Amino acid sequence: MKIEMKFNVGDTVWIKEFNSEAKKFKPESWQIDHINIKISKDGNVETRYYLGWWQGFWEDQIYATEEECQLACDQKNDEIYQRKK
Repeated sequence: MKIEMKFNVGDTVWIKEFNSEAKKFKPESWQIDHINIKISKDGNVETRYYLGWWQGFWEDQIYATEEECQLACDQKNDEIYQRKK
């Protein structure tokens, strides 16, 4: 079985982080500390990227560039703003 990952240990990635002062999501950079791969009998592969020792993220929750993450933050902030109307 060949497993392909989007990111590697040591890569700098970006996540959507809620900034309580600004009251909105902003990009925050982290470095991948370790990766956990779970392979089920049915062939399902789950990959979690750990940014520091305590919190894992799925591949669709982290971004390769600040610009990519900023677009996701803008979308999330717009969703929150629309709900408040």
